[in-house]
Amino acid sequence: MKNKILVAAITALFIPVAQATTYGTDVNNTALPATGGMAGASIARTVEGSAAVFGNPANLTQYTEGTTFQFGATILDAEINVVHDGLPPVTGAWEGSSNADPYLIPTVAITQSMAGLGFENLVLGLGLTATGAGSDFRDTLNSGDPNSEMIIFLANLGAGYKVTDNLSIGAMATLGNGYFQASLNSNSSSAHNFGIRGTVGVNYDIGATTIGGYYRSPLKITYENYIGNGGVPIGPGRGTFHSDAVQQPQEFAIGIANNSLLGGDLQLNADIIHKDYSSASFYTDFFRDQTVFALGAQLTTGKAKWRAGYSYARDPIKRNLDPGIIGIGNNLTIGGPGSVNPIPVSGAVVEYFQGTNAGAVWEESLTVGVGYQLLPNIGVDAHLAYALENDLDIGGHTDVKASALQAGFGITWVFK
Repeated sequence: MKNKILVAAITALFIPVAQATTYGTDVNNTALPATGGMAGASIARTVEGSAAVFGNPANLTQYTEGTTFQFGATILDAEINVVHDGLPPVTGAWEGSSNADPYLIPTVAITQSMAGLGFENLVLGLGLTATGAGSDFRDTLNSGDPNSEMIIFLANLGAGYKVTDNLSIGAMATLGNGYFQASLNSNSSSAHNFGIRGTVGVNYDIGATTIGGYYRSPLKITYENYIGNGGVPIGPGRGTFHSDAVQQPQEFAIGIANNSLLGGDLQLNADIIHKDYSSASFYTDFFRDQTVFALGAQLTTGKAKWRAGYSYARDPIKRNLDPGIIGIGNNLTIGGPGSVNPIPVSGAVVEYFQGTNAGAVWEESLTVGVGYQLLPNIGVDAHLAYALENDLDIGGHTDVKASALQAGFGITWVFK
């Protein structure tokens, strides 16, 4: 039986995968090797150190002995299908599937207890991961070749401190290096820049129950001259491109966890995360606020850990847009096909952008995962997640169908 469990844990790495379970363009711990099997639910209590490094930093105090190091990766690949009726901003009906290639999201995380230096209640955490989304409809007849991609590499550094036996607090700084392009392929190219955000968190133990929460500030990155406006240049390299400050939204999160059942072998987590897209620059013009509900469970049987989860996040597409000239970010005009002949960014153009550049409209996700303790100081984790297909009509002219699947694997070393 033990050998069968080990084979299942390792084999999960090689199962064919298709798509990703993102929330807008954020991942929120859903791509971590172990926590991904619990739908990302990890705000009050974690099952791996990386969930504290990239989630609620107050949970770092759960790792007060020695050092933990985790290395893992999750494969993501969006499946987005679009049907458009041919009305402006394009000149003919079309349908197609996104050709965006799969993504590989890394997980590298370290927690370090400072007890050896006399600070028994202090734990440091650092790590590297990524977030993002993309779609690619190039070479689709009549589409105008929409093509978008955002990838942000996130480097985190912070600490958790145990104030009392029950109360812990934490803070984390994040440096984000973002790469971004959007709109039609002929008038946009990739640009990159840096931004900084912070997270502060708290948790409180009440016997077998823990309550936690965090606040995460926006991550604002300005992408210079990434899109053509279709205008006439006023000088060499001047006057034909727009820049935009794109702001990953601030977040408010709360969670609860309990391990009172089955002699402490069953852990249950429930999280709520509110993503404030309505006040986030750039996103505010086409996304609405999104609230995420996540439930996760982990059952420990000897050296094996079995995980399952469910999450719901309503699609982020903003409705009832003004049909007039409303723009996206700083862009009131964009270049048409060939990056010439400026197109006013009306409500209809924004709706076309929503369907072809921002169509991550899945809402419900189901997850499973498994972990196995190979040696006293080495464990492996794997997960699969599937976001059920959602069919959304945007503005009466663009129909989007999107579903999602992902798979991840990781190894954790513990040094005491």
